[in-house]
Amino acid sequence: MAQQRLDASEKKLTGWHVLLWICGFFAVVFTANGAFVYYASTSWPGVVEQSPYQASQNYNNTLKEAQAQADRQWQMGIELKRRQNDVFLIVEARDKLDNPITDLVIEANIGRPATESFDRQLTLSSKTGGTYQGTIGTLDPGRWRIKLEALEDSEVMFQTLQTVTLK
Repeated sequence: MAQQRLDASEKKLTGWHVLLWICGFFAVVFTANGAFVYYASTSWPGVVEQSPYQASQNYNNTLKEAQAQADRQWQMGIELKRRQNDVFLIVEARDKLDNPITDLVIEANIGRPATESFDRQLTLSSKTGGTYQGTIGTLDPGRWRIKLEALEDSEVMFQTLQTVTLK
């Protein structure tokens, strides 16, 4: 009699149970994939160049400008410093003889490496001895992408793209 009660209370695994488990598993997988696709497509548009065809037509000029920059042997030391609530971008410009480079207009684009939603533009002001500085304001700690363009008489003389970690 006791054996019959145990058998009656046991649950059997049927084909419907297996089907529900398999459907539930794939529902979880599809939901997770859908969330990843949504966040990936809304966080970064994937556009690196607004007009790739036009950029390809200027490729030879880009190579000449890169060679001219390499021949100048300029160096730009880039640093992010936090003072109280503000973050400062400090750039030291040096020529191939390690002399300070003055009278440049340095424009910076600061943003996160994986998204453009935090991008900020700023023009650095010249300090003494080839040092240029700009106030960014508040920045969260982490990795930041910094793109610099140094202009002399409205001509781009130096470009660089670096990743800096702010503590």
